[in-house]
Amino acid sequence: MFLHSDLDELLSMEGNPAVSLYLPTHVAGREMRQDRVRLRNLVHQASELLTRRHRRPDVEGLLAPAHGLINDEGIWAHPEQGLAVFLVPGRSRVHKLPLAVPEQVAVGKHLHITPLLPLLDDSRRFWLLTITGVRTCLYRGSRWELIEAPVEGLPQGFDAIRRETEYDEPHMAGTTGAPRAQSFGDAAEAVRKIQLMELLRRIAGAVEPHVRRQPAPVVIAAQPEIQGHFREVAGWKEIIAEGLVENPDAERAEDLRRKAYALIEPNEQAARQEALGHLRSLLGTSKGKATTKPEAIVRAAVHGQVDRLFLTSGGELWGRFDEKTEHVDAHGHAIGEDDDDLLDYAALMTLRQGGNVTLVERGMLGPDGLAAAILRWAA
Repeated sequence: MFLHSDLDELLSMEGNPAVSLYLPTHVAGREMRQDRVRLRNLVHQASELLTRRHRRPDVEGLLAPAHGLINDEGIWAHPEQGLAVFLVPGRSRVHKLPLAVPEQVAVGKHLHITPLLPLLDDSRRFWLLTITGVRTCLYRGSRWELIEAPVEGLPQGFDAIRRETEYDEPHMAGTTGAPRAQSFGDAAEAVRKIQLMELLRRIAGAVEPHVRRQPAPVVIAAQPEIQGHFREVAGWKEIIAEGLVENPDAERAEDLRRKAYALIEPNEQAARQEALGHLRSLLGTSKGKATTKPEAIVRAAVHGQVDRLFLTSGGELWGRFDEKTEHVDAHGHAIGEDDDDLLDYAALMTLRQGGNVTLVERGMLGPDGLAAAILRWAA
């Protein structure tokens, strides 16, 4: 999973020239063999662009990590939907991506991050906590993937509590030597309830630090009784009202991800609409706390003034930004080697200085709107 910590590392990779390679990859079929060829072609394209302005030995040194990936069996053994390679002098990073990205080579003064933005939208992330009689798991989920999160001290099932609790034989079911069922209904009701609540308290205690560090909606997958008791024990506002009642141990991870995301998707849409509503209300005033002018957005992003940047999916605005004079020359399409995608640069600077970037569909920012920004202070 591409996390904010991965983004923070990329944002710290400054250097000129900066090379970004994006490649959609295949997880099965004969097309997998062609992915290496396509990566080789991207590296060759980057080399041609770089050698126009830089010494060949420097170019070869910069691209050496990308060349090495072509025959790296570890990279191609377990492919995902996409591959991204980032290179600056002295540093390189490689990320497998859970979504297909457009095939692209970007060479400029900074890394190109726009294709990564869908992965960074916090409204698309969630926690999934599965609880059964024999197993407890915490997963970090998104629209594209579901990955188990290691949790220290997470109790694994009812037996973990049962083994630590001593009761008189008349009060315990399952002590006659008969096989014990893997459910919560095999003990006397009073004892069962005590042990269940203790299990849930321990689960909540182990999981809560993770939710507090990275707040996101929490989906519970468990029997309705367990869900109800866990909501009472945990008391987290992040737990969504509806959970999954299917037995998670009998479900494929992809099915769990799909069903859990379907529950949080309305929250995602609501969060996006709330942010857009706030933007429109600010644009309707004369206080200067929001703007749709690309030139103003770029300058504000450079100065750390952007609190939230709105971009349309696939939107580009080419031009040049003079760091000394802060003059922005936007002309729509790339017309020279010094041109840069100004919206990508604005996103990079916004994120580098702690702002947020939200992707919206075309038309949500007006008929001609490519971008908009909510500012931390008036322009």
